Amino acid sequence: MMQENISSIKALFNKLRFTVLFVVLLASALAGGALVSLIAWHAYAPLPYAQPNQLIWLHGSMVDDKDSVVMDKALSNVAAQYIAQHDTRLSMATPLHYGDALYMNHTSQPKLNLTYAEPTFFTLFEQKLVQGRYFSQGQADGVIPFEAVVSECFAKRYMPKLLEQQNHKQVYSMQLDQQTFQVVGVVACTQTEPQIYMPNRYTDVYISFGHTIDTHAMSQAHISVRYNTFVVGRSATAQIGQPISPDITAYLDTQFRAGLVDFGSALNNHVRFEYDALKQYLKGGIQQSSDWLLLSGGAFLLITLINLLTFYLLDIKKQQAQLVLKATLGAPLTTLRLAHYWQVIILFLLSAMCAVVLVELGVFAIQMFGAQSIAHLDWLQVNLLHYFMMFAVATVLALGFAVFGFKQLPFTSLYQNLQGAGKGQEKQLPQWFSVSILVTQLSIGMVVLCIGTWSANYFGSQMQTPSGIEVEDTVFVARHQVSWRQDEAAIAERKQLFLSNLQALSSHPKVAAVALSSLNPFDTSYLAQIGKQPVKSAQVTMHSQSVGEGYFTLLGIPLIAGDTFTRLDSARRESVIINRAAAEILDIGVEDIGLSLYGRSGQPIKLLGIVDNIYSHGKGAPATVYFPHDYFEGNMVVRFKPNQSMSKLELSQVLQQQAHGQSVREVVGLATHLSGLNQAAVLSFYSGLGLSFLMIMQVLVGLYGLLGNLVLAQQPVLLIKQQVGATRLQLIIEQIHSRLVHFGAAMLIATSVTLGLGAFLPTMASSLLLSYLCAVILSFIVLFIIEINHLRGQLKKY
Repeated sequence: MMQENISSIKALFNKLRFTVLFVVLLASALAGGALVSLIAWHAYAPLPYAQPNQLIWLHGSMVDDKDSVVMDKALSNVAAQYIAQHDTRLSMATPLHYGDALYMNHTSQPKLNLTYAEPTFFTLFEQKLVQGRYFSQGQADGVIPFEAVVSECFAKRYMPKLLEQQNHKQVYSMQLDQQTFQVVGVVACTQTEPQIYMPNRYTDVYISFGHTIDTHAMSQAHISVRYNTFVVGRSATAQIGQPISPDITAYLDTQFRAGLVDFGSALNNHVRFEYDALKQYLKGGIQQSSDWLLLSGGAFLLITLINLLTFYLLDIKKQQAQLVLKATLGAPLTTLRLAHYWQVIILFLLSAMCAVVLVELGVFAIQMFGAQSIAHLDWLQVNLLHYFMMFAVATVLALGFAVFGFKQLPFTSLYQNLQGAGKGQEKQLPQWFSVSILVTQLSIGMVVLCIGTWSANYFGSQMQTPSGIEVEDTVFVARHQVSWRQDEAAIAERKQLFLSNLQALSSHPKVAAVALSSLNPFDTSYLAQIGKQPVKSAQVTMHSQSVGEGYFTLLGIPLIAGDTFTRLDSARRESVIINRAAAEILDIGVEDIGLSLYGRSGQPIKLLGIVDNIYSHGKGAPATVYFPHDYFEGNMVVRFKPNQSMSKLELSQVLQQQAHGQSVREVVGLATHLSGLNQAAVLSFYSGLGLSFLMIMQVLVGLYGLLGNLVLAQQPVLLIKQQVGATRLQLIIEQIHSRLVHFGAAMLIATSVTLGLGAFLPTMASSLLLSYLCAVILSFIVLFIIEINHLRGQLKKY
């Protein structure tokens, strides 16, 4: 018995084509099923905190007088603090504000992630204290101490001696921007810090929330609604989706509207607040995706198993002669059956081992590519339980395959089976079942091939779309700015400093060109209203950017018509430049250069020029209006000479020669930034190709097995026809005619699906139908090549 078992296992390696195809397809299906199951569990698993179902966050929004949302998921700092302190339905709550600051008294002046919170935050989310204490919330006189708590990871990197001290007598301080804080505690680095503001963001320093509120300018604090401010807490009484206390809402709305009046704004906006589940906020997006992923993964696994079953049945029927011979020579049927079971189980376990590797690679890829868009992917982990379940499922499937396959080999009349082995005189699957699977396989193959061809063409063309900007050797330099005053003296002082910075950098031997720019060229966070008429209802909201002289030339953005800004335009601020996308929205052509446009103020602005779009896959080609630089922000774009570069420290040193207190907050390489924005297109392109290849491979394997089984079932009839005078060519043509009926039925199904997709995506219908035509032609060729190959092998030559 042992010898027979070993021989059956060795046989797997003697038929490598079958084994490799089977293992690759089954491993891919098992890995896909395991990954989507893991993602679904991650999406719906409870949060790793105490009483997770009672954790809530405050959904704040700003609406206009027509109840249209102006800002969603946004709060002012003062509103967040007031609600956290006064809503009695919250048993525990903390306001949160996420920001950053430069660590000024460190040589490299790194930019740190800051979280402004209250001590309740550490209890709520189980942030364990490693050393010291939490910062003080405030003193009796209302003064908030300048104290900070740092993360253990930050301390290990920048303050190792802080962790080494035992007596805690030495005082550590750190200058964050312009303020010095005393370090009073260290919290552990864990994966439990909630990624509320931004995925994959980890806090370096925690500071009391009170430092975010300027008590001397409360009116402005009430109207400063931000996207990086939150309230989170625990409540057993606050209902999800219900507004907060009407008294609190009325008070904050009154203060907000009073702030608008003090600011001189005529807007009639309001603020609203309601509670929502924190789990839904953190995992809502991935929950929606996981439902579809789970459905797709299950369908992919089912289709793969059906294809592999037909492939396996064809293989085992080819072994019938050998098995019947062994039984005739005296081998016990139980021994042959057990040996076959071992063969199939080893095949499935080998596939499961390969699937384990694919799952690990898949989790790594998901965490790497999804870290910037999906919160808490660090919670997506594979453990031994998942591996055990995968091997258990593989074993159960193997036994099912083996039992079903062996039953297809009758041993009741050994001589008859020996004579008929390999000639189709054995049990077969019902004809209707085989034909149904064949039609299904063909229709799936055509649809998948169509979608694969279309996606490769679509995302490939997106990858080839020019960005419209020269990003090589170019960086965006975000300057650390302290003064934001808008009086004439402050503006004149900043202007002189910015112009000095421009001159200093322009004369540096590594620098080719410099231009002022308020934002990164790909940043779309600033908005402006503009139109052909001063009436607000006739104006369009679009992205905006303030740029200086030489900006478009430095970045290589083509000028379509008109002129670009000069330094004189920055002084007058009476002109504007728009890009091609904005011109299309406003229905403006090159002949309209010099036309008067109108912004929110209603004052006329001269259209100075039209430039080409800037394109990225992540943001598309947004409509943008460019204003002349107003010297409010001193950020710059810098182009280096070929093969040259400058570090953040080098750039800071150049700026400090103009003013000692200057620092560089951040340096962003535009080539790297653009690559990150286009990453989704690249990933979609190669993922689509990979998935399409897998689907096509399994369809081919399924077709090969199905057509082989159908030919085996029909072989006796075909041989009889051949013996009474029919030629091989006549029989092949006859079989092709019957396959044309099956192909037509599959084509009808696939055409219906494709037309449905075309109706759902009308702008892409033409390219989708062209891809479908290619898929139909290729499927037709493949089907009849496999059919003719099987027929030629089964029909005798006369």
